[in-house]
Amino acid sequence: MKKLFLYILLCVLCCLTSCSEEELNGNGILALSVKMGASVPSTTRTLPTLDELNNGCVVKLRNSDSKLIREYEGISTVPSSLELVTGMYTISGSAGIKVDAAYDAPYYSGSMDFEIKRNQTTPITLPLYVQNTVVTTDYTEVAAAKFKSSKVTVSMSRGALEFDKEHPELTGYFMLPTGETELDWKVEAVTVDDISYTKEGTLKDIKISTKYTLTFDYEELDPQDGGMAITLNVAEEPMLKAWNIGISRQPRIERYENGVFHSLNDPVNFALDDSGKDVDVFVLTTSELKSLTLTCPEFISKVGLKSSSIDVLTMADNVKETIKDKVTFANYYDEETTNSIVKMTFKAAFFAAFAKKEGEEDKGGDYLVVIKATDANGKYRTANLRILVSNAIVTTELVNDYAVWAHRVTVEANVNKTAYDAAESKDLAFEYRVLGSESEWDKAVATIEENNQSKMSALITGLTPGTTYEYRAWCSGQSSESPTYTFTTERTIQLKNSGFEDWSQPDKPLLLYKSGDDMYWDSGNWGSTTLSANDNVTTYDESLRAPGTTGTRSIKMKSAFVGLGSIGKFAAGNAFVGKYIKTIGTSGAQIGFGRPHAARPDKLVGYAKYNPVAINYSDLDYVKKGDMDNGYVYVAIGDWPEDGTGDNNVPFLVDTSAKKFFDKTGPNVIAYGEIIFPEATEGDGMIPFEIELKYKDTNRKAKYIILVATSSRYGDYFTGGTGSTLWLDDLELIYNND
Repeated sequence: MKKLFLYILLCVLCCLTSCSEEELNGNGILALSVKMGASVPSTTRTLPTLDELNNGCVVKLRNSDSKLIREYEGISTVPSSLELVTGMYTISGSAGIKVDAAYDAPYYSGSMDFEIKRNQTTPITLPLYVQNTVVTTDYTEVAAAKFKSSKVTVSMSRGALEFDKEHPELTGYFMLPTGETELDWKVEAVTVDDISYTKEGTLKDIKISTKYTLTFDYEELDPQDGGMAITLNVAEEPMLKAWNIGISRQPRIERYENGVFHSLNDPVNFALDDSGKDVDVFVLTTSELKSLTLTCPEFISKVGLKSSSIDVLTMADNVKETIKDKVTFANYYDEETTNSIVKMTFKAAFFAAFAKKEGEEDKGGDYLVVIKATDANGKYRTANLRILVSNAIVTTELVNDYAVWAHRVTVEANVNKTAYDAAESKDLAFEYRVLGSESEWDKAVATIEENNQSKMSALITGLTPGTTYEYRAWCSGQSSESPTYTFTTERTIQLKNSGFEDWSQPDKPLLLYKSGDDMYWDSGNWGSTTLSANDNVTTYDESLRAPGTTGTRSIKMKSAFVGLGSIGKFAAGNAFVGKYIKTIGTSGAQIGFGRPHAARPDKLVGYAKYNPVAINYSDLDYVKKGDMDNGYVYVAIGDWPEDGTGDNNVPFLVDTSAKKFFDKTGPNVIAYGEIIFPEATEGDGMIPFEIELKYKDTNRKAKYIILVATSSRYGDYFTGGTGSTLWLDDLELIYNND
């Protein structure tokens, strides 16, 4: 019950060749069909039932501009399919009642960004975690026998709940305010001897999505020591057990090659003199697969079978024996999730069967293997595995995802070296154009790779971001056309609130987003305002702005000593893309760095002003008091994993108390750049600055961006100068990656 999984299966089914599917003109389909888990564990009759959570579940879909484009209340209202244009989207879900403190009132929520791509299927799992801190009480056998009555009060700043001994089934759900990590408890007990006893305390470092069981014990003491003692044992249990909201869909049929899933609309190519290669095709369903048929009269007649099609799930043993050296199958079914996976391996011998027609000269051909998958719900999909057998000089290859940037792409093709050497004309190129434009083909000159004479490649530049192109290999000595494939360039994604115009202050910390918006930027204000709302180290400034800006504010980060008298800590003014998680006493904080960002920029530009002062606080041996403070801005692009150090929205966890910091040389950093302000900037206004991103690996796709700015470079180590101030405005990511 502790975790809801909203399974969103996003299926992009463009340019379908099957007569049972509709042409989508470059869009994609969001296929939605919702099913809930079989039951919800219940401790009292008032806990929401499965049907109540089903009916109250709210699903929202927003586009890349955060505009709400679809909203559904109740699982039954979610459509079975939804056509979407290609691009980035955010899906969010929530269920339950959101109250400060109540019995049996769980509240679940979660959100995730995803991208709809043409000719690809994107499976998304959206976890809806319980957002409450959950409390129950219990007594040892000794305490239960000794206490005639007892009452436990658990409280936080916005509410309190009481638990009595006579109702052990009570479960309390608390919605802790942001930044609050403590629960106070008080037990009032009366023994069977009518002796009253009271004890109270505080639970620290309380987490959401966690259940705390408070077990009270009783111990007899010497009368001189009070006669009795109540002790408390706290059991902490992360509430991560899955309770599934599943969204089912039609079966998926995809070809797997070079570590990437491809649509079956893209043909398998090989030459007549090629020994061939194995090709894997996967069929995936969200309910049990009941039928999987292959129809290809040319192949089936060649192997001596009488029927024009075979069902691989029910075929006879003699059929398996006949085709075992040409097609193999592996079938997996998970009874708990009802998911089915079938892996079909079409072996090299399978494709070789198409290379020659008996009694005829080798001349290749164009063949279709029709694959139809049907699940237990009657949902089905039909797809065509296209096979092109040809002695063409050049044959187009599928482009690797990482080779496609916002403005450029590297494309490749196979070269039939024998045919190429024999050709009289040997000019090589790739032709390309915007898909559906019907315009003349543009050409990019190609070259044969030095270390692989059977490959040619070309770099195509000057492309439009977020656009789908078709392309094909070309040779002047080739009479037939090479297969045509497609790619979609990366979008040029910008930072949200990059002009720092949007702010709000629902409590003491000043926040870098307006009320009602989702957090994108955050700052150390959560820690600096622990004592007072006057201690915000990051604010906005309406008197200093970028030259020529249309905005009215810049961001102002000013380092300060935060505390009372000599009790406190140095705090650097800062802002970062991510989320401040929690303050850890006076020793530091946990911060989530980064936000989803599926794009690879070349630069970060913007405007800055810096006024440093001499360092008067230092916890570092290599930074001395009296040295001049430095301003610091850095940006990183990476593919950090979901391994427990962060989550989908803030992938990298910084823990200053544990000395865990961001490492620019880390294995998941794809690109990095920084700027250091060692002295005051010139003039009274803001000056332009530029950070070049240097890519250490261009063969990986970006998943996240990290951006950090601070008025004191070593502020993570409580080191800097009180009063050092850094202003920023109008940040922009540049994508001139030709």
